[in-house]
Amino acid sequence: MIKLQLLLRDPARDRSDDPALCALLEAHGMHVTACGMATISAETSLADAENLFGPIPNVRAGFASDVTSTPALAIPADLEHAVSLITIAPRHAATSQPT
Repeated sequence: MIKLQLLLRDPARDRSDDPALCALLEAHGMHVTACGMATISAETSLADAENLFGPIPNVRAGFASDVTSTPALAIPADLEHAVSLITIAPRHAATSQPT
């Protein structure tokens, strides 16, 4: 599964209660895994991602392997009203010491 991060155009509220947006994401093969005030985390299969966005570069184990060279993905026209950026999520690593 490819892990995606979607930056929302209107970060005014939690999108987990927005069934229309969630339905659009699901129609594109994206399964919402978390919602926040400004972002949505989702995952999709490599096949669905490549059908929607074209070839997916720099992915290892579903995450961006090199964040600096991983481009933003094309936003489907029917999501442009709600989404301003789609990227492949970087792997998050736990730190051994609190900051």
